[in-house]
Amino acid sequence: MNTDKQLEVLISYLETNKIFYRENYSLKYETYFKMGGKVKCFITPQSYDKFKQAVIFLQSNHINYKVIGFTSNIILFDEIEYSVILSPKNLTLLEIQDNVVQVEAGYSLQDFVRVVAILNNSEGYEGLEGIPASIGGAIVMNAGAYGHDISDNLISVECIDKNNQVIILEKKDCHFRLRNSIFRRSGNYVILKAKFKLKNGNKDLIAKNIEKFHIARHLYQDFVYPNLGSMIVVRDDAYKLILSENLLYSTIFWILKYGLKNPVSKFILRKRPNNIVFNKLLFFYLKYKKHILLKYKLSPKSLNILINDGSVSAQEIVNYIFLLNDLLENKCHLENELVIEPAYKINPEFETTLNIIIDRLNNQEKNENSTNYKS
Repeated sequence: MNTDKQLEVLISYLETNKIFYRENYSLKYETYFKMGGKVKCFITPQSYDKFKQAVIFLQSNHINYKVIGFTSNIILFDEIEYSVILSPKNLTLLEIQDNVVQVEAGYSLQDFVRVVAILNNSEGYEGLEGIPASIGGAIVMNAGAYGHDISDNLISVECIDKNNQVIILEKKDCHFRLRNSIFRRSGNYVILKAKFKLKNGNKDLIAKNIEKFHIARHLYQDFVYPNLGSMIVVRDDAYKLILSENLLYSTIFWILKYGLKNPVSKFILRKRPNNIVFNKLLFFYLKYKKHILLKYKLSPKSLNILINDGSVSAQEIVNYIFLLNDLLENKCHLENELVIEPAYKINPEFETTLNIIIDRLNNQEKNENSTNYKS
């Protein structure tokens, strides 16, 4: 936990060096999920050099900080007042030369896809359309969809390590795997920029794929409530996996599946696709077979989408995340990050929930440490 003295020194340094920042800034409406407490110092350096300067100062002075991107995959809690948060959102330079694109960490992934895929006819990026992330954040979690990962065409990543050295990691050194990388796992690097290769493709086909994926995304993603997209990565139908434990509920599931997910039904429901019926089936299954009364309001689109309806509590969110993980018997990978540090002040009523988070994250880390990374 950072001390008041450290924060005073930091503010003085930012002022002297004219690095953009805000004090006692409310994160709630800055985040994608529209949740989050205040932060004592929210640093948004206005350039590559200023960003690098800020990172080096923070690390040299042993000031704990958290780097966030577009926050489309992280949960910050109203009950936590954070100390120092650093954002690369002003790092937006993009350059293309000799079929190589170099882009800074704060550039929008959605804009990046349109620049490289549509304007430069480069294939292999189509599945990334619609992912509301920064380049840096997308690299950290190896963002992807529809068979495309951001690491597929990555050449290298420029970053700062814990020794304040600016280094370049080649793709093989980033240890990418499903929604993970060395950046997410170790926390030893801060991404500055990255290089990607351009591979010439058919412009019309690229455009058709982007349109196809965009339509498909609207079928299963929630665009009404503030949300974080898919909460977990699971290779099969999550409803099927959970309900398959019970013959009765599994049978009902398949009857509903064939009745509501056939081509005719999909066409009829195309203007408002949803999984409300399957949510109700899950609710009854949990209540009568698992003796769990689900308080969290599920997204009409999917049990896999975490939504904020304005009334949900932090405890309900945390309970639901870990409940889903337990129901799937760890056959999934949690995409969303629960941010609990660096904390300046914590609401005492949040302590129990915080302890649950810490215990579960520690167990998750142990499980991940037992798995070898793939290059």
